[in-house]
Amino acid sequence: MAIESLGVGSNLDLTSLLSGLKSAEQEKLAPINSKLSSTNAKLSGFGQLQSSLESFQTASQKLNSAKLYEGFSAKVSGSSLTATAESTAAAGSYDIKINTLATAQSLATAGRADTTSSIGTGALTVNVGDKSTAIDITDGSLAGIRDAINNADAGVKASIVNDGSGTPYRLVLNSQTTGAASTMSFSSDNSDLGALFSGTTETVAASDASLTVNGLAITSSSNTVEEAIQGVTLNLVETTAEGASTKLTVNQDTESVKTAVEDFVKAYNSLADKISSLTKVSGEGDSVKGASLTGNSTVRSVQSTLRDAMSNTVDGEGMNYLFEAGINFTKDGKLEVGDEKKLDEALANNLDGMKGLFAGDGKTGIASRLDTSITQMLKDNGAVGSAKAGLESSVKSLEARSLRMQDTIETTVERYKKQFQQLDVMMSKLNNTQSYLSQQLEAL
Repeated sequence: MAIESLGVGSNLDLTSLLSGLKSAEQEKLAPINSKLSSTNAKLSGFGQLQSSLESFQTASQKLNSAKLYEGFSAKVSGSSLTATAESTAAAGSYDIKINTLATAQSLATAGRADTTSSIGTGALTVNVGDKSTAIDITDGSLAGIRDAINNADAGVKASIVNDGSGTPYRLVLNSQTTGAASTMSFSSDNSDLGALFSGTTETVAASDASLTVNGLAITSSSNTVEEAIQGVTLNLVETTAEGASTKLTVNQDTESVKTAVEDFVKAYNSLADKISSLTKVSGEGDSVKGASLTGNSTVRSVQSTLRDAMSNTVDGEGMNYLFEAGINFTKDGKLEVGDEKKLDEALANNLDGMKGLFAGDGKTGIASRLDTSITQMLKDNGAVGSAKAGLESSVKSLEARSLRMQDTIETTVERYKKQFQQLDVMMSKLNNTQSYLSQQLEAL
């Protein structure tokens, strides 16, 4: 005898009873899920801590680069040029006048009635300066010749313009290289092709750039002028007005160092804020609640290590402490540029001292020590790395435990269900027997 719905045979609310038993069994998952949630929160917290540490390490690495303190900056007073300075530059001031810009030659063929009629096919030789390129013209139309030139990497770009005349279509040829030496010439074994190119008109002449630097005349085939001034690249934009000049000043690049210092302070403070949010305690009395890493010894170790790296003396000549560069700790454990004047003076007058303070010999400076410490923390066997690995292992173990418990609960509930079904059948039989006996007794 099969009973589809629980309680039908016994007239008992076995469905509700089974549901209650199932809920009671599910309570066995609560401590596991609570532990899993807590462990995941800690794992997320260490992930956030690692990200903040990596950002702070990046800021430290910039200050640990010797090149940062050896760079030069180029400042231009005007719009006629831009300039960049390399580490080989020397400090100085320069008056620059740009007389002419370097130009690339442009030629235009005689006009034609259309772009599709064939002019001629064959070999076309394109010369730009000392570069020579042979092109096979198979489509002799104006459009075909244009496309063949553009596909040949010959140092020439071709286009078709319409000048609005009776024969409006003209092939315009532009050299891709500036300078007086980069003129174009064309020849062909097809006389019609040769005639097309021999009859070109020069619309822009090839010319060199002409400028003076502190009165010294300089010519350049390009508008990018390198080494006219040691370690400086000039990018010429426009000619200088009559009687005027552009002032170029080359100095040591202290602004980049200052920016790196300010970024270092900001990155540490961002890290401090992140640690604070991960370890804070909120609420009062019975409602006090800690954050994911409140009281965590690894976090305290990280804070202590970083603080020691920044507070301990730096051996060597020059600066030995952060406060000598105008940087100090605040009462809430953050960094600040408390004395910007002292920082500016250090940058202007003691850049080597700043380099020694932060970079040292690559190992002893504050930024060097921080870089080394953070690298060690984040390794698999480091403080943060091993903490994360341990939590990841715990999460996997708890997830597996949760799955096993769910299987156990499902098995138990299924057993209860079968027992209730058996009870239903038995009670149904008893009820039927009782009904039969009652009928027999009534008959007697």
